Amino acid sequence: MSEKINIKSLPYSPANLQQVAKIIKEGGIAIFPTDTVYDIGCSVKKPEALKRVFKIKDRPLSQSLSILISRPEVALEIADFKDKDLDLLRKIWPGPWTLITKAKVNLAQGGVGPDGSVALRCPDHGIALELLRTAGDTLAVSSANFSGGKSPVRFDEIDPEILDQVDAALDAGVCPLGGETAIARIEKKRISIVRTGCVSKDEVARIETLLSQLIPD
Repeated sequence: MSEKINIKSLPYSPANLQQVAKIIKEGGIAIFPTDTVYDIGCSVKKPEALKRVFKIKDRPLSQSLSILISRPEVALEIADFKDKDLDLLRKIWPGPWTLITKAKVNLAQGGVGPDGSVALRCPDHGIALELLRTAGDTLAVSSANFSGGKSPVRFDEIDPEILDQVDAALDAGVCPLGGETAIARIEKKRISIVRTGCVSKDEVARIETLLSQLIPD
């Protein structure tokens, strides 16, 4: 990585987004907004950066990070989804759902769970998606707070100690959904809703119905 650039609160602009993406591609860590909360993230391809995220958050390595993806098609490359699943995934993403399923690629430590699972999400947020496309389609992320703390939905809710330890941070005001993602786990013969997060009961029911079609006969 080139010399560390200490940019802690860049207001969003296309030029600033390009700068943050460059920092991530070179192995840095950045904070940026999504549709749900502010995330802290890095390139999945930079193992040392992943380790830094765990250290900053005081998070155990056994609790793997989520992987943000730029479009649903990327999930087919990373997780145990089939081509026929793509239409269903497009009805779920972009959106506030994190899907946990078996990984089919080797990821750096912290990108895949001890059980071989991976947590994927495609956010419904223009800035996050543009950052993903610019930085390489995948980012390893977690909410920009210390483990066990409140996930920030506004830039000014991010702990200064967290900001001090990252390489860049992109300020785009309030995250529109203002709450944590919903989480669903997809196992061989079962779908389980781990967390409903900021999602309504009707939306949970819709997603459960969709996910049931992913279970093989």
